[in-house]
Amino acid sequence: MEATAEQAIAAVNAAETSEADVKAKKPNAKNGKRRSRISNRRLKEIIFAYGMLLLPLIQFAIFYIWINANSIMMAFQSFFGYADDGGELFIWSMDNFTRLFKELGNSDAVVHIALINTMKYFAAGLCMIPVSFLVAYFLYKKVWGFKFFRVMFFLPAIISAVLFVATYKQIISYGGPLDKLLTVFGLRMPNLLGEESRVTGTIIAYTVWTGLGVNMLLYQSAMSRIPQEVIEAGMLDGVPWWRELFQIIIPMVWPTISTTLILVITSMFNSTGPILLFFGAGDSVDNAAHMTISFWIYNQTSKANLNYPATVGVFFTLVSVPIVFLVRWALNKVDPQVTY
Repeated sequence: MEATAEQAIAAVNAAETSEADVKAKKPNAKNGKRRSRISNRRLKEIIFAYGMLLLPLIQFAIFYIWINANSIMMAFQSFFGYADDGGELFIWSMDNFTRLFKELGNSDAVVHIALINTMKYFAAGLCMIPVSFLVAYFLYKKVWGFKFFRVMFFLPAIISAVLFVATYKQIISYGGPLDKLLTVFGLRMPNLLGEESRVTGTIIAYTVWTGLGVNMLLYQSAMSRIPQEVIEAGMLDGVPWWRELFQIIIPMVWPTISTTLILVITSMFNSTGPILLFFGAGDSVDNAAHMTISFWIYNQTSKANLNYPATVGVFFTLVSVPIVFLVRWALNKVDPQVTY
């Protein structure tokens, strides 16, 4: 009897367990509909997101990938002649690179002069980094009139470049404010934009005048994030301003400095000024004394032969890429790991 009762109890427990398992495994129609509804909503979100990304992806494929790929192929092609239907024929060749190397070694060639002018603009941009940093530091220290100077230095970044170029040309022109000031001392303003030896330097001076704003704002924003307790501790220890600048401020904002340095290096062969705004369209922009590499390539787009400009662009891109990676590696080596 006892064995029979135990068997009956075990059979009941087994039946209850199997029934619970069946219920657990049985799909709930309401939960299934909810999961289906969530899946449909998720599917619509995915379709919407990729639909919004489709247009920029197409633009990127056409205006970046295809354009650059076509430019690379054009660099290795030379004009061969005309087909029977009037179309142009090209052959694969290294003639464009041979021409480029010859012109780089010729001091009278436009590409050679453009490269020298480009390096001048690049050097000016590189020198503007410490200048912008010092200006940002003194504004951060709230020197007298810092709000006024902050607005004045940043104005060129928000006002049309056309207006600033016109103003600058009036200031340095014959009979302008500077000329009238020099007449007091018996001097007159030279024709800065009319003499080939002074054109590039005059435009570089303009870029320096208007180039403080963006980097100054970046540096000042980075400095404002430094904990005030660190600055106050230095003041209590009697740290002079130059030690505060070089031993506290610069190490703590170095990531921002290294980023701006890398950006300047990436634009090494693209460095240029507002040449077109200074001279407008016409024969004056074809003057070799005005040229930089990027402006020369832009100016050549209106010409018939685009293969040689494509070669120049490809060559200087190949030269700049390893330089950028080398500078980035070097800056990462000296970059202090500061978090605050």
